[in-house]
Amino acid sequence: MSRFAGTPKPEQANIPASIDEGGAWAEMRAARTDLDRRIVAWARGLDADTLAGDLSWYSGALQADVVKPLAVLVCHFFNHQTHHRGQVHAMLTGAGAKPGDTDLFIMPSLAT
Repeated sequence: MSRFAGTPKPEQANIPASIDEGGAWAEMRAARTDLDRRIVAWARGLDADTLAGDLSWYSGALQADVVKPLAVLVCHFFNHQTHHRGQVHAMLTGAGAKPGDTDLFIMPSLAT
């Protein structure tokens, strides 16, 4: 979101170090809820003209400047969240938990 909407960058400088982020469950849940609200507000503000443009940034992973179509990056952003949520679902199921349905049409709406 820092690249898309100017939100603060994650505290950890790289992905391997991100395992150290977090805190108490209530803090993490509140932070997730806040970020989800920001994502919804940002996504509602997108329009066809904006999505037709490009996004430029420096990729630490590639060690290079990158320019890509914004519409493709927005699709990737939401698809990647789905990927990680699927990973969490698999871990919970593997640990014996019984997570509820994750189909979009069943999920509760975010409060706006």
